[in-house]
Amino acid sequence: MRNGILYTIFDWILEKLKFFNLVELFKYIAKRIYSKDRILSSRLGVDLFIILKWLTVVSLWAFSVNNKFVDILIWYLIATNLYTYFYYHSWTKDLEKGNFDLDRIKRRFFNLMLAISFNILCFAYLFAVPFSINFQWSNILLRNKDALFSSIANSLTVDFQAMEPITNTGHALTLFETVITFIFLTIILSNSTPQIKTE
Repeated sequence: MRNGILYTIFDWILEKLKFFNLVELFKYIAKRIYSKDRILSSRLGVDLFIILKWLTVVSLWAFSVNNKFVDILIWYLIATNLYTYFYYHSWTKDLEKGNFDLDRIKRRFFNLMLAISFNILCFAYLFAVPFSINFQWSNILLRNKDALFSSIANSLTVDFQAMEPITNTGHALTLFETVITFIFLTIILSNSTPQIKTE
């Protein structure tokens, strides 16, 4: 308890939450399949998971799939997306080493931009499909496009008139997206630029 009660509990929770994250399963499987290079296999597992989660959300949206199980899946993906990039960019013990090579810095930044974009995609899907009745649409035929533009605008805290929240749920969704984007852009981004190691 050298670091106090609250920090110790919070750290324990963050470390345990890692085991509920599907990306860890993909990394584990990749390491089991290709054990010669654990770093490369871990990176391949992460890349495969990123591709699959993008394809999943795009497919669900393309077919306008709308049910409670899918809603839970999308919220799970949003939560684990935020957790993953908070954990690996701001909390992991790997940060103790401090100095990363240039390729690792670029890869971390690229993956962070993918995470922010994925967050925008997930909320756009939520706006357009399961929660669409909570918004006033200027043109129902352009609902998918407007949901995407609205999600982008909302992430940048810019007003977008083509889609307006008309219920408390709609307002809560837009506020929640803004808060998550704020966490990505301030806390995580500010902590994800380690120094390049010197020879």
